[in-house]
Amino acid sequence: MDSKVKTKRLEIGGMTCISCQNKIERKLRNTAGVKNVKVSYSAGTVDISYDTDLISPRDITAVIERLDYHVLTGSAKQEAKLSRVVGILVIVVSLYVLLQQFGVLNLLVPSQLADTKTGYGMLFVIGLMTSIHCIAMCGGINLSQCMPYKDIPAEKKNRFSTFRPTFLYNLGRVISYTVIGGILGFAGLLFSGGSDAGLPIMAQGLLKLVAGAFMVIMGINMLGIFPWLRKFQPHMPKILAGKLSTEKARSKSPLIVGLLNGLMPCGPLQSMQIVALASGNPLAGALSMFLFSMGTVPLMFGFGSVVSVLGKKFTQKVMSAGAVLVVVLGLAMLSQGGALSGFLFPDTLFAIILGLCAVGIVSSIPFKKPGHKTVSALAAFGLALVMIAAWNARAVGGGASPDDNGGIQVVDGKQIVNSTLSAGSYPNIAVEIGTPVKWTINAPSGSINGCNNRINIGEYGITNYALIQGDNVIEFTPTETGRFQYSCWMGMIRGSITVTEAGTAPVDSGAGNGDTGDGYTENDYADNGAALSAPAPAGVTIPTDKAAVSELTTDAEYGGDIQVVDIELTDQGFSPAIVVVQAGLDVKWHIRNSASGAESGTQLLVPNFAAQLLLEKGENTLYFFPTEDFEFSTGDNKFYGYVKVTDSLAGVDIEAVKAEVGRFEPLIYPPEAFQAAGGASCH
Repeated sequence: MDSKVKTKRLEIGGMTCISCQNKIERKLRNTAGVKNVKVSYSAGTVDISYDTDLISPRDITAVIERLDYHVLTGSAKQEAKLSRVVGILVIVVSLYVLLQQFGVLNLLVPSQLADTKTGYGMLFVIGLMTSIHCIAMCGGINLSQCMPYKDIPAEKKNRFSTFRPTFLYNLGRVISYTVIGGILGFAGLLFSGGSDAGLPIMAQGLLKLVAGAFMVIMGINMLGIFPWLRKFQPHMPKILAGKLSTEKARSKSPLIVGLLNGLMPCGPLQSMQIVALASGNPLAGALSMFLFSMGTVPLMFGFGSVVSVLGKKFTQKVMSAGAVLVVVLGLAMLSQGGALSGFLFPDTLFAIILGLCAVGIVSSIPFKKPGHKTVSALAAFGLALVMIAAWNARAVGGGASPDDNGGIQVVDGKQIVNSTLSAGSYPNIAVEIGTPVKWTINAPSGSINGCNNRINIGEYGITNYALIQGDNVIEFTPTETGRFQYSCWMGMIRGSITVTEAGTAPVDSGAGNGDTGDGYTENDYADNGAALSAPAPAGVTIPTDKAAVSELTTDAEYGGDIQVVDIELTDQGFSPAIVVVQAGLDVKWHIRNSASGAESGTQLLVPNFAAQLLLEKGENTLYFFPTEDFEFSTGDNKFYGYVKVTDSLAGVDIEAVKAEVGRFEPLIYPPEAFQAAGGASCH
């Protein structure tokens, strides 16, 4: 080798996808004095051979930095700065929890053209925010295609001729993205072998799990916080990508360049292609990619001045925000995939997220010795496994509580379970192993919508069970103990079936919830039919100074009409202690726990539902279907309240209700009167 030619390895920061690699490599190859260059996006490096008489390392660095990347030196060679890593992870986790809390998370991913369009709107927003990335990556070629034609005679020039190249270029991109989305949606359908009913539930769940994982990886790689994840990102073969780039550069037709653009390797584009693939539906895949491409159009039309107007720092922040949305979208897809496949409960997913965040933070600490980082990363991974196991145990043992189902009755050798459908939630039930189950779900008028109208219970091979107004009967035989998740056909609404050993679930001796004829209700009987201890007078009165009357509203999160009522638990008791609701319409009951010592939770007892629930500190939300009046109390029977059910809230006589409750004598029920895991649906 010529003594004047030196070889040097540089570490590059700021690369977000394989297009960055191609862009840097192409620029350096066309720089005088550079003999050979190889850029690796996965490793974040540039191996370059150069003539020292023609170019210096400083000149090479300047070339790279003019492309809006930076050469890492000294301490900057460490992983992304710890503060930035922690900040981004906190934002991602907080946004995930916030959207999950408000029921938005599962609306982010379009699923087989569901009723909701929230997911498609999110794809448009992501396209809008990540289009700055498109400008940065494809700037030179795109700009040349968006220039007005110079050979147009002056007399034929008009406004359209000025914008015609830009229009054709963007038209080509939109067509390309949409067609590829349809092809990928069809490929997702073929993944399952094809079906008239669409992508089978298990296949859809598995595909979404894989797609969600890749989307999270892509989003994190776009953020550039964990360079070691780049090796897990799928990308187009370098030879093919190079040929496409060459064809784009040679073509003089903006439309052709736009069409080829849909095949180019690009982080945001690949992320949306995965959404299309996971849809398992050609039409949904095409629509997903169409809306994403339309989101990229506005900035691309005025892209000649976008970066200069917004400023480099602001555009970088917008790109980062888009990448965060890609990560959250991936988490939403993981959540749906876990629900549809039955492999991943939401609680377990959250524990995995926290554990991986811990591992990622440790891997970003700039240890002086590599061995220290390895040991610390292994320790963090071990801690993550413990967190996941503990959280999973919590979810299985004390997660979603069985709803009131009228108790379990055994009639003609079958466990009879009765539940009522709500528009925004499914009932959680408890049954015993080994005995066939006949589960009747009553769907009142208005409770069925486009999301909850079909149920999938993967554990028992029940798929797309269509609910109708009135009684719906589902039969299965539980063969294993544990808690098994089921969901709607979109994976958005979920419930659980808890299977216990024989003799441990509450069993009724009769066929209803009313009086058995001997002065006790059916909840007052043990498994062997013997009467339980009779409830004793509590010796207290329920405060009647205030009453909370429910408000009728339409709840988008819940999916229909519902009545909402709010009360608070303080050191002085429930306030108000009287709740007035209308019969026959689902109730969303907010209870704010502000009592001293609420950090460890407060037990809420509802004898009418055989339910004991843990009220956590702060806001708690319960759902129930009101049919008759009932009392409720704290677990220590110190404070009581009363729910009054009326036929109509119009013209209700509050004073008469207060007088009635004032005459009511609260009771203390024996512990065996309550289900071990709880009652009403609590979210």
